[in-house]
Amino acid sequence: MKFTHPFVAAVLFAIGHFIASLLIIPLTLKVGGALADKAVDSLGYGLLTLATKILYFPILVMALYPRHWFPGQLITIPIAINSVLWGLALALLLLVGRRFLWRSRH
Repeated sequence: MKFTHPFVAAVLFAIGHFIASLLIIPLTLKVGGALADKAVDSLGYGLLTLATKILYFPILVMALYPRHWFPGQLITIPIAINSVLWGLALALLLLVGRRFLWRSRH
């Protein structure tokens, strides 16, 4: 996929990350609940848990804010900020990769 402007890539990455972040938690909880005691040994549940940790990094790891600041559905605010950070980082990585490939060709 070729993006003409890095801003478009950043926006698309951020939107995709935000949607994935909102969908992964209910999916992981549903699978974990369905497996009950066997969830710890399940490869699928382990992969979902790993994906959740990756999507929510750095929010999950660093805990930069008290949870009571964002009650209820307001939790989507830090998730959206996290998605914007991921979008910018992935767009920057794409841009650096393109420049590296362009220089290696010329």
